[in-house]
Amino acid sequence: MDYNSNLRKLRANLKELEINSIIVSMSSSFSNSDDNFSDIRFISGFSGSNGRAIVSEEKAILSVDGRYTKQAKEQTDNSVWKIESYPEVDVVKMMTDVLKKGKTLAVSSFSVTYKTYLSILELSRKIGFKLLALRVHPILEEKPIIKSTASLVLMNEKYMGETIKDRINRIKETLKDNEATLLADKVTIGWTFGIRRSELASDKSVLVNCVAFIPKIGVPVLFCDLSLKDKTSDFEIRSLDEFEEYIKASAKLTVNLDYKNTPAYFALILENNKFEIKPFVREYGSFEAVKNETEIENQKVGANLTSLAFIETLAFLENAKKTSEVEVAKFFENKIMENKNGIGLSFTAISAFEKNTSIVHYNPLACGNKEIFGKGLFLFDAGAHFNNATTDMTRIIYRGENPPEEYKLIYSIVLKSLIMFSAARFPNDSFAACIDSIARYPVWKAGYDYAFGTGHGVGCFGNVHEHPRISKSSQDKITKNMILTVEPGIYCESFGIRLENMLLTKSSSENPRFIQFETLNFIPFCRKLIKKETLDNTEIDWLNNYHNQVFEKFKDKLNADQITFNWLKENTKEI
Repeated sequence: MDYNSNLRKLRANLKELEINSIIVSMSSSFSNSDDNFSDIRFISGFSGSNGRAIVSEEKAILSVDGRYTKQAKEQTDNSVWKIESYPEVDVVKMMTDVLKKGKTLAVSSFSVTYKTYLSILELSRKIGFKLLALRVHPILEEKPIIKSTASLVLMNEKYMGETIKDRINRIKETLKDNEATLLADKVTIGWTFGIRRSELASDKSVLVNCVAFIPKIGVPVLFCDLSLKDKTSDFEIRSLDEFEEYIKASAKLTVNLDYKNTPAYFALILENNKFEIKPFVREYGSFEAVKNETEIENQKVGANLTSLAFIETLAFLENAKKTSEVEVAKFFENKIMENKNGIGLSFTAISAFEKNTSIVHYNPLACGNKEIFGKGLFLFDAGAHFNNATTDMTRIIYRGENPPEEYKLIYSIVLKSLIMFSAARFPNDSFAACIDSIARYPVWKAGYDYAFGTGHGVGCFGNVHEHPRISKSSQDKITKNMILTVEPGIYCESFGIRLENMLLTKSSSENPRFIQFETLNFIPFCRKLIKKETLDNTEIDWLNNYHNQVFEKFKDKLNADQITFNWLKENTKEI
């Protein structure tokens, strides 16, 4: 595809509409739409999942976070695109570099949050440019779209551990009599209403494009782009296009609104119809982040099934004379689908060989499909959806013998980081930013850092990335019964190493006011890449104990598969 040609056509469209510049988000609709290409990829070639761009007649600026800086520079035409780092260069900073008094800036009210819209509006008044809110970007009709045949289905209550009505009431209990809340976070809506797609979206998401209007008194209304297969009396469902009509006909309430997550489109409709908007401060994401007993048990089963598929896949990869990055990912997916509860991958697998491991979110389908043969470093980051669970894990192995010392040193530092975090104890309700530093300490001590978060929450047959966020700046609080990942990494110019486990938070056995972790997945680490002398005795004991658990858990399941059994046995030996 000629991305520069698409950019030229976009600029021609802007000129025809007498627009000087436009902010381009990943999508001019919801972020998990069935687009084959994001709006940004269509005009730049950048295939990552997080970015923001501004295009004018003279300039094209793309700002991406630390996960994607290298990838963005490699995938875009650097003579056309200026690549910046986010959050240092955000939308507001990009605008001040491009806009002048008397010019016109267009935004998609559907893809820009209300908070961002208000910031842009304030800036427009200061600088003197005109702000034009469009329903969608004037992105070209040639953009490939996958026709979705998905419908809306309700989660089974036995998998949820509670009823949909119970969850809706938890939201209502936060409201006063003359109040309503407009939920626009698809993760929270999916959890509250127990809704999922009948088919995975192109990005493997089970989440639904929707917003929900929940009054304190009355029946909630879900506005969605899919039809409901099941019947329910717990809520009403309407199409997204009916939102404005519904609001016009509704009694005027005070609406709690999360400015950071609500598309400006919906907030502007509320404004125009004289609803009082109250900034929303309650973080409903904490509701789905804390799992009940049913969800925890389901996630443990899902983690075991995914671990087994990982072991089989890594054994296949290491023993294959010749394969490819895509073939390895497909092998893993087939193993997941052999289970009757398997739905599919929870995201597009990062299956990367040798130099491709240096790209944090490498996608073999978008970046090329490298053949795998001979010696080399292989990174596999994958997860699965089951009808009651979602998983996310990462391992890196070395094909062949005698890996380079640099690989072994970096691998051992990252392993120390994962072990230190997994063995940590900390007070209940600690800020995620505080525990993020626990994982970074061994990496910092060695003179490295990683430009992404340490981990994230994982949904139950839901979003693979949800609250809490474990990062340097996260204000999420960590309490018991959360399921999250730990995934430190070090990325160099020619290779990258990252490891990831899923953890359950629980009350410390030594002090109930403290939190400790229980590891949920069981996959061997690469013994060939471990420098034993870099680990202390406590870390060696942790690793040997973990590997013993892995072997005991899967030895009987794999004893009929000699190749995989031998691989498991070799990689779980004591070091």
